[in-house]
Amino acid sequence: MKKFFYNILIAAFVLTCVSCASTGYVEKNYSKNVELLKTCEPYAAGTKTVQKEYLVDEQRARELREYFKENAGLDLDALAASDKSTWEKSVELAVFVAKNIPHDNQKRFLKERNAITLWEYSRQVPTGFNCRWHSTLLSELLLSIGIRNSFITCLPYDKNDGDCHVVNIVWLPELEKWAMIDSDMVEYVTGEDEVPLSLQEMREYIQNDIPFTVNVLPGFEDSWVAQPSGLEYMQAYWAKNLYWFQTYMVYAFDLEYAYDSDGARVSAKYYASLLPGGDDEAFWSY
Repeated sequence: MKKFFYNILIAAFVLTCVSCASTGYVEKNYSKNVELLKTCEPYAAGTKTVQKEYLVDEQRARELREYFKENAGLDLDALAASDKSTWEKSVELAVFVAKNIPHDNQKRFLKERNAITLWEYSRQVPTGFNCRWHSTLLSELLLSIGIRNSFITCLPYDKNDGDCHVVNIVWLPELEKWAMIDSDMVEYVTGEDEVPLSLQEMREYIQNDIPFTVNVLPGFEDSWVAQPSGLEYMQAYWAKNLYWFQTYMVYAFDLEYAYDSDGARVSAKYYASLLPGGDDEAFWSY
């Protein structure tokens, strides 16, 4: 259990970490980071002790759908009712976020960080914001139409390396698996069968020298990520940032800012870490 739940000081650090290290730094250490994944302690299989809680407020979900239809022209009700697969719906929402909000380090702090406040910030500050805010916004849009997902902080081995990355994982009931999607770097990853991979699958592919393909989101074929150098960078970037993970073990809105009367973040009790040797079955539970 100690390796599954980590201290809140680390959680606070992750809230401030940034993505996109220099290309040279990431690529120079590619082989080293692959070896770290291959030689790390294996997970403790079959010790599942935690189940994610579903605490989605349906009234809040309706409010989000109404707000984005009125203020962003995004008809979430129509998307939810369509015949599109869960993955197709997830990609459509990731593209919506990516096309409207570029990657950047935000220019000011927001105490209240949810889909509405982040969208309003993006209209006032068009330069965009970072991966964590991207993932928070996308997570709430997905939850508003019933798609279970989490935003995951992906971290490197080096405790002095503040360059982490935050992405979403979405549950695909049609395939009974998780899939990673990244509106910030406009990408997702597939295996040989072209099925989108989860973060844990990506980690296992690297450990076992199995190639995976980095794909750009539709409409971003001219982005830097789509170039050969960008795709090569992302391979090295993922080798670095799949060493350990953090997420909330709950499906809910407003996870990033709700505070109790003592000033403590309410959702902090749900925040968990997965380190080598920890309980991966619990961490990746549905």
